[in-house]
Amino acid sequence: MESQKSEGIVQFIKFTVVGVTNTLVDWVVFYLLINSMLSDQHSLAKVISFAVAVLNSYLWNTVWTFRKEYQAISANKSAVFVKFAVISLIGWGVNVYVFNLASSQLTLQIINKDLLPLVLASGSAVVVNFFGNKLWTYKQ
Repeated sequence: MESQKSEGIVQFIKFTVVGVTNTLVDWVVFYLLINSMLSDQHSLAKVISFAVAVLNSYLWNTVWTFRKEYQAISANKSAVFVKFAVISLIGWGVNVYVFNLASSQLTLQIINKDLLPLVLASGSAVVVNFFGNKLWTYKQ
């Protein structure tokens, strides 16, 4: 039981590392798109950067974070990507919801009033994404 707990902690750390680097991928792709071919189409650039980020996240989490679980899945492996995408969309929804809720409810006077809601939203999405993927996407 202790081994499973420590393995879960290691997986969460790996998942978080992938998430941080994935956020950078999202931002860089968005920045490149709005500063080149989609300068007047920020919404489309954001959709594309999110899609690239989801694909990047799927690849790294499949080959690094949940490698053993993925290798043990005997069913249709393309279904794993569909599940991953569904969890990513749910996580995105949680992120937006928590950000909007925290932004409207928090009345703290801090330097950047969006910083705490952003941290709470991102943290909530990480938890939802991690457990959704661990318990559903990569479940054997």
